[in-house]
Amino acid sequence: MSDTRLENYGPWALVAGGSEGIGLCFARRLAAAGINLILLARRPGPLAAARDELQRDHAVEVRTHALDLTSPGLEDELPALTADLDIGLLVYNAGATHGASPFHDNPLERAHQLVALNCTGPLVFTHLLGGRMRERGRGGIILLSSMAGLAGGGFITTYAATKAFDIVLAEGLWAELTPHGVHVLGLIAGSTDTPAMTAAGISFGAGEAKDPDDVAREGLERLPHGPLHVAGAENREAAAFMRSQDRRQPVAAMTAGSAALFDLPIPDLPD
Repeated sequence: MSDTRLENYGPWALVAGGSEGIGLCFARRLAAAGINLILLARRPGPLAAARDELQRDHAVEVRTHALDLTSPGLEDELPALTADLDIGLLVYNAGATHGASPFHDNPLERAHQLVALNCTGPLVFTHLLGGRMRERGRGGIILLSSMAGLAGGGFITTYAATKAFDIVLAEGLWAELTPHGVHVLGLIAGSTDTPAMTAAGISFGAGEAKDPDDVAREGLERLPHGPLHVAGAENREAAAFMRSQDRRQPVAAMTAGSAALFDLPIPDLPD
């Protein structure tokens, strides 16, 4: 049975990072609501598998395109990919795989790649597609962020900074687009059991990570009620702590948590 609330965001949805994990869970829920999909991701294989599954299980059209979201040509490619589509929903889900290591132990190029993926990419997508939604008077935008975006953290310095950018971008767009009938949500996922997190070297214990479908479900439910939502009750408690403390405390907590996830030594920081 289709979800008529979601049909209001059709007839097409674009999911960047839609071949697996949270992005694929979004795609499944949207397809079940009868919304056609264009899925973008870097690797053709998982994209093809996602397309075949969705078209097998649902009466929707699914287009896929293998695209490097850090490409300097993104701004030129995206209009051509979407020119003939009436896209009512954008989900920008890229940017989960980051690893952890000291800022100065990585080449500057790595930082530039994260900025391109988590900052430039959302700017390009929201400017083009959000502008179209504003003109037609309806639509929705979900930008995936991270608990890391709530406080700076050692070993994930650039990643955390770029995810903070996504939060503030979503909040600003919510303020500008809500009067035009366009819903905007910054969705903070927290620790989620996805292939990208596994590829980053994270090994979750039982019950430590959220199911990606729960994150997608909460995101779609909360989309009309932006500008920001933290998925999961435990994550919401942690977010409240991070916002209420002297900045040294959440930064130290974020650093310790990142170090523990990646088996790095926890630095002794001043109180």
